[in-house]
Amino acid sequence: MAMSGPGFGPTVMLVHSGGAILQTAAQQMQQQEWIPTLLTKRMMTWHYLQSCFRGGMVFYNTALVTEDDMRNAWTDDKMHRRTLQFFFLGTSLATILEIPNTADCLKALNNLLQEYETFGAAEGRSKSIFFKGNSTRKTTADGLITSDEHGEYSYLEVRNIPFALDYPITASTLCDMVLQVYEKLRSHLVDERIWSISTIESFQRIDGRFKKIVHTVYKEFEVIARETMFQELNYLIDPMASITSFTPRYDHDWEI
Repeated sequence: MAMSGPGFGPTVMLVHSGGAILQTAAQQMQQQEWIPTLLTKRMMTWHYLQSCFRGGMVFYNTALVTEDDMRNAWTDDKMHRRTLQFFFLGTSLATILEIPNTADCLKALNNLLQEYETFGAAEGRSKSIFFKGNSTRKTTADGLITSDEHGEYSYLEVRNIPFALDYPITASTLCDMVLQVYEKLRSHLVDERIWSISTIESFQRIDGRFKKIVHTVYKEFEVIARETMFQELNYLIDPMASITSFTPRYDHDWEI
């Protein structure tokens, strides 16, 4: 519904889950301007994260993180569950990328990420990462379809893996898949020029869930970078520690 009057610009009536609000056409256009910038920033973030997992990157200009550093910190046993979760999410995103319509693609992404979080929480309470049985799905307040912890999933492809997966390689591949998701959304935005309020809200939910993954991984890289800096600083005090099997005397005696 549009309204205008003396001293007022055209106003658009927008209705969403929170009720009715008034928004001018200029405000609506301004609201759209941040989306391309955000999409570009997210693409840069996931590309950088992918490069970190490939090794040989100086993490935020602090310390060089090598493949050996990652594999020593993230052993196969320690990262087994995370590796499978990332593998399932990455392979599931490949299917979502084939959806041509923006609204349908966002809806599927929302459902996939909701199931991914449900799966991760249920898997943490279960002795086995694999689930069997008939699916029992519920619909949440925002229209997302979820499955119970013993059911099958509509969007998340969970399967038995007959071989061991490498965490850095799997995580790097997931980064590439998420990067393609943001590239696809940016391409859609360029073609459509403007998104509806419901489309923006769906995108924000998706972006928020991807950010959770980024924050978790970044914190783990920070731990590795910090440990590397501790070692380098301690070796400056005790150079012999680098050629002996002894632990530096001043280990973790720095404020970083």
